Amino acid sequence: MDNTIVQRINRIYAAIGAAEEDDPNKLKAAVIQTSKVKVVFQDFRGDLSNEDLSNYAHTVIHNIANLRDNLKRWAAQNGRDKIKVEHTFQNSFDLQIIQDLSNNDKHGYPPDRSYSGKYPKLVNINRVMQLQTQAKKGSTIGMTVGTGGVPKFFGDGTAKAIITGDVVDNDNNRIGDLRKIATKAVESWEELLADFGLMPPKNKT
Repeated sequence: MDNTIVQRINRIYAAIGAAEEDDPNKLKAAVIQTSKVKVVFQDFRGDLSNEDLSNYAHTVIHNIANLRDNLKRWAAQNGRDKIKVEHTFQNSFDLQIIQDLSNNDKHGYPPDRSYSGKYPKLVNINRVMQLQTQAKKGSTIGMTVGTGGVPKFFGDGTAKAIITGDVVDNDNNRIGDLRKIATKAVESWEELLADFGLMPPKNKT
């Protein structure tokens, strides 16, 4: 197994993990209380600035996009069909969107070309709470605000704050959610890595 490529895919996982927070104590809501009213304001940003959020988002984007050239180089050096890398890229709209977003950050917007044909851009970057049940009947997950504004979760599902944003085209029509697009893009690379024998295939059942 090639350590360089494995390290690259692990960097992608690490970047995605760094953009998540599951410690409730770091996600406190602002509680404003007077004699007449109590207001709870929760945005899940913690102490992250707009620039922090953008850096986390673009680190994920660049790590996913940069794997393409590394895989082509690895395939050429190890007797594998590097055309498969381009086939994977051409058959994945999500990978093309990620590549476009990466190029935008490096070269500016609007770009001279767009692999996806959508000339996408990333807007409204934020950190939001993701509540997810388990893949079984009766699974639940919910949230309330506890003492001092600290979120309290109940149920057997998972809860974590994730950094995401809206991906829109050049006419500001929404294409999708960055987190979902990035996840599907990673899955496309994972399928190719499994085909190359660089990681075990995922169970799709």
